[in-house]
Amino acid sequence: MQNPEPCHPQPAQAGAITIMVALMLLVLLTIAAVSMSRNSFRDVVSSAFVRQGTMAQDVSDSGLEWSMYWITMANAANASGPALDLINLKNSMLLNNVSTGIAYDIISGAAYTTGGTLNAGMKVLSTPALTEGYTIGLTRMGKLPVTGISQGSGPGAFTPSAGTQLLQAPDLWAIRSDAQVVQGSVTFTSGKEAWVSTPVQ
Repeated sequence: MQNPEPCHPQPAQAGAITIMVALMLLVLLTIAAVSMSRNSFRDVVSSAFVRQGTMAQDVSDSGLEWSMYWITMANAANASGPALDLINLKNSMLLNNVSTGIAYDIISGAAYTTGGTLNAGMKVLSTPALTEGYTIGLTRMGKLPVTGISQGSGPGAFTPSAGTQLLQAPDLWAIRSDAQVVQGSVTFTSGKEAWVSTPVQ
């Protein structure tokens, strides 16, 4: 009868180390997966914010384009609603030199404050989930300083400009468009300003 070879038992620590390494790897993989999912969620939220911010910039551009279209005399005959308010404000500012250099809200006629309350007529889009619109501030900057040219001072008569502010010079305006895009409890804003000149009236 042969004697069986003696067993050499494995140390108990070897199995424990294997289990500990496996658990550590499992924990590290779980942490990595959770971090990646949180980063993905942040990316989704960030891209939504970028989209709404870009939308606010586009809406403020729309406000400037709208104002530049209606401030010219050529389009004034067809104006109604807020466009008529803009033209009436412009005409009253031309008659009142005290208003030069002060921005006025085209709807209320009061001093303009950046990011004021949206008027219903100035909303581009209004749904329960999303509201887009702009407020417009108009500032009369005075006459465009035109010098060194001949300007007409009567029928068929042109005299050289002496560098003074003549009535024949175009009027200069600053238009401020502040857009708001409201989605839920978050409001995105964008403000832009443009200077335009209009022929003398």
